[in-house]
Amino acid sequence: MEQIVQAISTVGFPIIAFLLIFWKFDKSLGILIVAVNSNTQAVQLLLQKEGMGLNEITKK
Repeated sequence: MEQIVQAISTVGFPIIAFLLIFWKFDKSLGILIVAVNSNTQAVQLLLQKEGMGLNEITKK
């Protein structure tokens, strides 16, 4: 905590705030990518079970 206060007083609040938000967003983006990939795989498995390919779905 003391390091954050020292960084704010040295560099300035806007720069530290930007860096913290960017760091948080970067972590959240990684979680979002994993979730989207998992959902894509689940949809692909469901389509395989139904015997439908991606080309058949886009034609409808």
